[in-house]
Amino acid sequence: MNRIVFNRKAALALLACACVAAEAAPNRGVAGSTFAANSPYATDAYPGFDDLDEVQRPEKKDKSWFNWVDRDTAAEQYSLAQSLETEGKLRKARRACDALVQQWPAAPEAPLAQLRMAKIYAKQEDYDSAIEELEYLLDFYPAECSYLEAVEYMYQLTNLMIKEKKTMFGFSFTSNREVRQHYESVVRRAPRASFVPETMLKIADLREQDDQYEEAVQVYNQLIMKFPKTKEADAAIYLQAKARMWLCRRLSYNIPRCLDTAKYLKMMLAEHPRHDHAEEMSTWLAELERHLEADAYNHAKFYDTKQRTPHAAAAAWERFLREYPLSPHADEIRARINELKQGNRKND
Repeated sequence: MNRIVFNRKAALALLACACVAAEAAPNRGVAGSTFAANSPYATDAYPGFDDLDEVQRPEKKDKSWFNWVDRDTAAEQYSLAQSLETEGKLRKARRACDALVQQWPAAPEAPLAQLRMAKIYAKQEDYDSAIEELEYLLDFYPAECSYLEAVEYMYQLTNLMIKEKKTMFGFSFTSNREVRQHYESVVRRAPRASFVPETMLKIADLREQDDQYEEAVQVYNQLIMKFPKTKEADAAIYLQAKARMWLCRRLSYNIPRCLDTAKYLKMMLAEHPRHDHAEEMSTWLAELERHLEADAYNHAKFYDTKQRTPHAAAAAWERFLREYPLSPHADEIRARINELKQGNRKND
């Protein structure tokens, strides 16, 4: 009987501990799509971005044996961190904030300490660590912080990462991918924010810098569709056309790609005839049309060989004339069609 009572008490104690632990550790969502499951902002659906599985996700902070709190309450510990920062002891202030978050994760001071930690890192020009702490804030305290302001701050810090890239002997310590993924997280977390169109242009540009033009095209296209009336979308129309042309010239044998790019250029020129780069895009369209016509001519000519029947060759030439009636070869082709048809009648 005593054993049963003891087990029942033990089970209740374990249940109570579990409830406390659950309350102490706020729920987190997928990295890049937080504010619990009720975010009015976050999304994961952005073609051209990295898969979420490739993005590092903040793990919940546990108590550390090497970073104990120095005060008895969260409020006193936060006050200590503020004093240390004021005295210019930034590393100690940062550690005091970190210890607070680890010891009292559910305290009202925890999100304040988490944000202050990010700002201290920024003061020390360690922008990557600052962004990492902001990611933690947005993942674990989305409802307790100024969500949109925190995302915008993350965007500003990422801009600083590019502006103040540290290099040695011409080599950068910060990769384009690292910076780009920070920008991508910004867009995922607040996809309708005012700074998102500019962010997407930067993401696409970083893709291009790494010769990832396919992905850049996808990002430009998303920007045009989601923010059609912005100056960034206007820039993306031209930049997407430019990226598409780079791919077409590099892979000229890919006729479906060339056809798709020609279709894109025609559509953009029809919808935006006064675009600043309309003349250049018209030149690209003419270049593609010449290439496509030459390919269609060679394709039809291939059918007009001794290995092919006169009927198949004539059909190939007629198809070419339907598509390119103004071809400089038109008269020559018509004569050849008549020749093939007459030869076909003689064989019959």
